[in-house]
Amino acid sequence: MSHTTAWLAWSLCALSLALTALCLLLLAFNHSHPNTYIYDYWLENTVLPISFSIIGAIIASRLPANALGWLFCAAASVAAVAHFSAEYAIYALLAQPNSLPAGEALAWLTSWVWFLAYGCIVLSLLLFPNGRLPSSGWR
Repeated sequence: MSHTTAWLAWSLCALSLALTALCLLLLAFNHSHPNTYIYDYWLENTVLPISFSIIGAIIASRLPANALGWLFCAAASVAAVAHFSAEYAIYALLAQPNSLPAGEALAWLTSWVWFLAYGCIVLSLLLFPNGRLPSSGWR
């Protein structure tokens, strides 16, 4: 069981980091086109998946019962998806129109998926430091 949970945690970390690398590549492509909109939250959505995925994978692989590690991994994965979908949509719709499929669908995804990432962050703040709510009154 411990090996499987560690593998899952590090796989989520690798997924977040790979998507973030693709985001930076798409950001460079978008930036190379003049007068193309640059995603406003690119820095936050680059730092969050890198830091949260590594911290989450460390916690979740060593303490699988602690919800904080899994929430960090989830927040990182969702933030990476939000950033990737934003950069993809900008490239597909503005930088090189009609060059990639599903640009509108990913623009739609970008508009609401960030709620999930910030929900995971807020919940992790409530569960800090041991993965449980502070007292019985919170339950």
